[in-house]
Amino acid sequence: MLYFGLFLTIALGFVFVHCLSVKFTLIEKAGLSFPLGMAFTCLLMLLLDQVNIPLTPMPLLTSQALLLAGLIFVVYFCRKDAWSSLLESVSRSSLKDINPVWLLFILAVVYMEYMNFSKCMYFPPSDRDSLTAFETIGYIAAREHTFKGLSIFDESYMPHIHGTASSIVYAPLVQLSYAYVYTLEAETSKIIPALMYLFFLAAFYGAAARAAGKTGAAVATFFMLLTPEMLAWSSLSMTNVIHAVFASLSVIYMSLWFQTREKKDLLLCGSLLGGNILSRNEGIVFTAAVLLLLFIDTLRSKRYWGFAQAALWALVPLVVWTLYTKMNGLYAEGIVVKHLFWDAEKAGTIASYMWGLYNFTQYYGWSFIVFLIAFLANLWFLIRKKDSLYLLLAIGLSSLFYMLILYQIDYKWDSMHNVLSYSAKRFLFCFIPMVWYFAFTNHTVSALFRRLEGFLLLRRQ
Repeated sequence: MLYFGLFLTIALGFVFVHCLSVKFTLIEKAGLSFPLGMAFTCLLMLLLDQVNIPLTPMPLLTSQALLLAGLIFVVYFCRKDAWSSLLESVSRSSLKDINPVWLLFILAVVYMEYMNFSKCMYFPPSDRDSLTAFETIGYIAAREHTFKGLSIFDESYMPHIHGTASSIVYAPLVQLSYAYVYTLEAETSKIIPALMYLFFLAAFYGAAARAAGKTGAAVATFFMLLTPEMLAWSSLSMTNVIHAVFASLSVIYMSLWFQTREKKDLLLCGSLLGGNILSRNEGIVFTAAVLLLLFIDTLRSKRYWGFAQAALWALVPLVVWTLYTKMNGLYAEGIVVKHLFWDAEKAGTIASYMWGLYNFTQYYGWSFIVFLIAFLANLWFLIRKKDSLYLLLAIGLSSLFYMLILYQIDYKWDSMHNVLSYSAKRFLFCFIPMVWYFAFTNHTVSALFRRLEGFLLLRRQ
């Protein structure tokens, strides 16, 4: 039953991406299938729970199957070229353009991910948030067949459940995905972060290959995987990985949209932003940054319909989750100061801590150093041709918005230094794929790798 459920989840995401556009590459569709399929499944669980349908295997699998059938109908009956395009994308995946550099790095990625996946599945959840919130809530939801009516959400049972920073208002994707596999009789929830990261590597490679070619994408994926915090958190199933998947890919596909101006990338960006909102509350900063950049571009181009569609995909999950919490009394004491104020010491502490993290190689290895080198090497193309400009703006704006949120928080339940020590690290984790993507897809570096590919192909001939 678990394998059938995972198959439905992957098929949901795959067909959805194919529905957005038949022109996505096969590796992109495969890589995005599980993250987006899980996001759709969690939305279905919220809707079922809201109408008092128990979250048991039969309703879950039936609702997934019905949604999948609807998507298949849209794709294969409303789009004449859907089936032929899929077969064509499979046939294009040939081995004729393989080169030794690409093969070396792909084999390294496969071997390292094999070790990573095995370790993730072997060790039980150990981080505090999983044990006190995500893992516990998911397990109990699977046993009680509900989310809104959980016994641990009852104030008479848990007197402080509505207290400051309570897990009752945590974004639901992680808990519900854990509940999903536990409902289908999984022995551990670790299959969720393990599969999320596995499929993410394929999606990252697919997106990077479109901008930098296969060889550059393979090298970028290898070094991104090799980043210390990426290795540590993905292998230990930290919930940060799931948020980073949606946050980083949404920004990457926004960058691809500005490069290609193909509507499919814009719609996919919006869909990933929706998953980002469901993964972590702080993810709103990425949604705000990306939508702001898209809106500014829309005002210049006056193409409002594309932006409206992307914004709809991005914000509907937020609306659904907000209405769900309001209707079911899932609330906690506010932690945000709702009026403007100025505290120079607080602002300086936050800025200096964030800057220190950017320079902390023990966490992020060479990531931000390589990012800076790539920025300087590509500066001429950035100024003259605005190459990767919007990717850099999204990184800068989301960092600024996040620091503003940290500044507006009233740290009445914990010290600011303690909150920064674990919250800021989780936030910067999302930037690891973005900076490695920029490092290998900017015009200067990607041109070098494309020339290398051409040279290696000529040598083969």
